[in-house]
Amino acid sequence: MSAAELVQIAFDRLAKRSGYDTRQDQVQLAMLLSDLIEQGQTGLFEAPTGLGKSLATLIPAIANAIAGEKRTVIATYTNVLADQYWTKDLPLALSLFDDHVETAFLIGRQRYTCLIGLDEALPNEVDDFRATAELGTENEFRKIIRKPDREMGKLWQKVQVPPVCPAKACPAYDDCYYYKARRQLEKGKVVITNHSVVITDAQSADPELDKEGILGKYDFLILDEAHDFPSAAINGLEFEITGPKLSSLQGIATRLEQHVAPVSHAYQDDDEWAKKSEEFREQITQAQKDLMAMGMVLTDGGIVAVSPAEIDEHPAVQKANAKQYLAQVEAIAERVRLACDKHAMYVLLAMERYRQEARVPEAKQLPESTRNYISFIRDFAVGAHSLSRPEGASVSYVGSNRSEAILRHDVIDLQEPLRTLIWDRTPYACVSATMQIDNEFEHFERSTGAKATFNEVLPSPFDFSTQSALYLPPLGRIPDPTQSRGGEMEQIYYRALAAELSHMIEICDGRTLALFHSRKEMEGVYAHMRVSSDLPILIQSKTGAAMVGEQFKKNIFASLFALRSFWTGFDAPGETCSCVAVVRIPFEVPSDPQVVARMAYLHQQGLDPFMVHTLPNAKMMMRQGAGRLIRSVKDKGIIALLDPRLRTKRYGEQILANFPDGMRTFDDFADAAGWIGIGGSG
Repeated sequence: MSAAELVQIAFDRLAKRSGYDTRQDQVQLAMLLSDLIEQGQTGLFEAPTGLGKSLATLIPAIANAIAGEKRTVIATYTNVLADQYWTKDLPLALSLFDDHVETAFLIGRQRYTCLIGLDEALPNEVDDFRATAELGTENEFRKIIRKPDREMGKLWQKVQVPPVCPAKACPAYDDCYYYKARRQLEKGKVVITNHSVVITDAQSADPELDKEGILGKYDFLILDEAHDFPSAAINGLEFEITGPKLSSLQGIATRLEQHVAPVSHAYQDDDEWAKKSEEFREQITQAQKDLMAMGMVLTDGGIVAVSPAEIDEHPAVQKANAKQYLAQVEAIAERVRLACDKHAMYVLLAMERYRQEARVPEAKQLPESTRNYISFIRDFAVGAHSLSRPEGASVSYVGSNRSEAILRHDVIDLQEPLRTLIWDRTPYACVSATMQIDNEFEHFERSTGAKATFNEVLPSPFDFSTQSALYLPPLGRIPDPTQSRGGEMEQIYYRALAAELSHMIEICDGRTLALFHSRKEMEGVYAHMRVSSDLPILIQSKTGAAMVGEQFKKNIFASLFALRSFWTGFDAPGETCSCVAVVRIPFEVPSDPQVVARMAYLHQQGLDPFMVHTLPNAKMMMRQGAGRLIRSVKDKGIIALLDPRLRTKRYGEQILANFPDGMRTFDDFADAAGWIGIGGSG
């Protein structure tokens, strides 16, 4: 039976299930994806919220695993969404087929609970956790081990899988949640993961040596929430030198020394190992001291090196110039690089000698169990080199955190890196509710380098003209945020936003998701909120975003003040979210060094940076934020856009043009609530 026939049978069975209706556009997307998987072609798909993207991706992946032995990786942006795929959507999709298909789930290693760490931090709760947890992920840990948010962050740092571990040499290896997931990968024909793992996998592969990455060889890649893939790629390609990262590097060297101790003792190498490890730690300690000394004199950070060299002459780059620190940055980066290279080489040579001589049984396994340590140290050396000598389209810059300097390297154009790592390696499909900007795929293609052979826009199942309304406050009620920075003007701005949001929350009886662009602004507005005590306002803390989201969903009278992680992917259907307030247009911070360098790079290419990058990104984020409102055909509510620039600036019209057609616009919130029929006015 062909994959297409299996897909159709699966949807026929789904239509007979209670609570599921046949959606022709969902079936169409699944059929299109099935064809691409079977033929090894590429595609970009705008699939609106409510269409059922998860089943539309899982069903063709399973069908092609059965019909053609195809192995498909499905990656979404957040761990929460990946977890939803695995625990909710995948079991349903698998139940629609007669054949058994092996599946696998993997997220980043530091998102798993370490059993050794758990035993040390919470010895009385290890057994309960192991009896309850299926995946052993951070999400499960936070649900099972109930602690206040202020404690949970520090606790998680103690129990998470470390960035490097001895793997098979660990006494808990057989039961380790992370390595169980890695072993299951070998059998999985449908793999659920996230964007960052896809990037890590590509970086760990070496096509020239025919070496596969951590995910192994796969036939097709589906990127769900693909609009967020550039952010994941930038994060995956970044490198920085900070005090905490250097401390982690020292800790890894110490654990490596302890790990090899039984063998080094047998070879009478104890003193030599101690000497080499101490030399390494001393060099890293000196780099830490240099960072602190630099931080003491650092006033304003900025750009120390850019590539290509031509953009160094751009006025904005010159204004952000911090080349007076270049010599110090190069000295610190070079010290770290040399120390890492030297120590990694010593360890490699020692491992080879131990393996060849094999005086004790443990010596043969040691090269394998130390490989993770060596790779981490060598990768750090490579990153330090890129920081002092940026290549391609990238920027190195310096900033500060309290009393120490931070050295950082960022890629500013993803086209070439992603072509090499992703697009030229495996057939793919990118799927998102906001793939298009201004009715074109051009922005996604230009920002990522993806050039698919097939594009499709699927219609929304929702009627926004009757399910939703648009609210823009009258001019003069809220100040222009660009004119309200610092001092009393900033407080006036916060008070105006607080008054507006308080009014809206009272009318909606809570039920409001307010999306902010910065923590400072969110906390500043929150401090001035005045609403009834029976309408609680939750605020996103620095940790535990998933938990506060669940609290918001459970209490329909609650409101939630949230940041970036809630603009995209967050799903709260029903009454609990009757109003989404986008507080301001989410433009990039124009003074950030990586933004300055990227704008200069685009300008050098003859492009208008604001029109081809800044504004399209803001349009996409506004669409994503507003998309949190209508999640089902029964939902109704108000999209409140509180930034006055939407009325006063020419680009405001362009942003509004990217919202769904047919929505009625109001400048009185009570009128909007009455018309749509929500809250106390309904």
